[in-house]
Amino acid sequence: MAAREVTRPVILFAFTRPDYLRRLCLSLKAQQGVVLPDAQLHLLQDGARSRRSGLTYGDPARIAESIAVFREHFPGGHVHAAPENLGIAMNLLRGETLAFRTLRADIAYFFEEDLELGPCYLAMLEALSRGVGRHPRLGYFAAYGDHRRESDPQAPQLVPLEHHWGFGLTRRCWLAMQPWLQPFHKVYAEVDYQARPHLRIVELYGEKGVSSMASSQDVAKTMACAELGFARVNTDVAFARYIGAQGESFRPDRFAAHGFAAAEVATTMPARLPEAPTELIERIIAEKRDACAAHRRDAYDAELAEMRRHMFNPDRPATREEVEWLWRLVMDRLPGNEEYYAKNVGIRTLRQIRRSLLRSREAQGKGFFLD
Repeated sequence: MAAREVTRPVILFAFTRPDYLRRLCLSLKAQQGVVLPDAQLHLLQDGARSRRSGLTYGDPARIAESIAVFREHFPGGHVHAAPENLGIAMNLLRGETLAFRTLRADIAYFFEEDLELGPCYLAMLEALSRGVGRHPRLGYFAAYGDHRRESDPQAPQLVPLEHHWGFGLTRRCWLAMQPWLQPFHKVYAEVDYQARPHLRIVELYGEKGVSSMASSQDVAKTMACAELGFARVNTDVAFARYIGAQGESFRPDRFAAHGFAAAEVATTMPARLPEAPTELIERIIAEKRDACAAHRRDAYDAELAEMRRHMFNPDRPATREEVEWLWRLVMDRLPGNEEYYAKNVGIRTLRQIRRSLLRSREAQGKGFFLD
C-alpha cells in the first residue's frame, strides 16, 4: 500500500530541552507508512524572559539550539519563536489557535518535545483519525499507549487517555472548549505559569459541574472535555516512549518509578486496528464525566476548605485586615490616612497592593538589608 501524505498540521512545542527535541525530530523523520512534508511542521518555541515578572526562565542559548535542531531536520518547516516567555499554557494555546483558527484544520497533531515516537506513530494517528476521528464526540486521541497494561501489539484496544502527550485533537472539540476554558486562560495569561496562583485556579471549579484540585492547563482541558462530553482515547499498546525525565511535570526519580525508560514500543502496524463502536466512546465519556462530577459533588468543597488553610488567592479584593498586614510586613507601619483604605479595601487586589508597595521607594529603602 502506498504511503499516505500527512496533510494535517504537526505542531511541536519546545522550550529549553534541545536534546529531547532532537530525539523527537529524528523519530518524526523515521516515520513509516506516511510521507511527512516539512511544510506541515510548525515549531512553537517559547521565549526566555517573562515581561510580567522580568524573570528569565530559560537559557537563550538553549532556545537558539532548539530552533537550530528543528531547522536542521525540517528546513522547510515553520518556526514560531515567541519573543518572551509565555509559559506552557499560553504557548499551547498559541499553537492550537494557529492550527484551528489560522490554518482551519479539522484535526491537528500536537507534540511536546519529550516524546520519542516509534516508527508507526503518525500512521496510527492517521488511522485513528479516519476511524474514531469521525465520531462527533471525539476530542483527543493518541497512540503512546500504557506500558503498564497487558496488551497485544497486533490487536490494540482503545482505552481512556490520561496525559496529553503526542495527540490528535479535533477542531470541533477545541472550539467547544474555548468558552469553558476562558477563565483559566485569563489567569494563565496574567501570571508566570511556574508561579500560577493554584488556589485562584482551583476556585474556578466552583462555577463548574466537575472539579479537580490540580491547577495545570492539562487538567483544565481534561475537566472541560469531561463536562462538555468529549471522549479522550488512547491505544493500550505503546507506539511511542515518554522521555521527559526532566521537565515541568517530572523529575528523574519519578520518571524512573513509573518505568518509562524500560517501556517497550511497537515497531510495526498492527494486523487489526482498534475498533471504536459508539457504545465504547459513550462509555468512556460517561465514566470520566461521572468521576469528575462526583468529585465536585462529594469532595471539592471539603478539599477546597483545606486548601484555603495554607494557600491564598492574591487576585481577590483585599480586606482592611490584609491591607494592614501587608503594610506592617513591607513598610513597618500602617497607611497614614483613611483615604488610602477607601481607595484600596475591596477595590484593589492583594497582588496589586503588594506590587505597588514593593516597587515604592520607601519599601526598597527599608529592604536594603536583603542585598
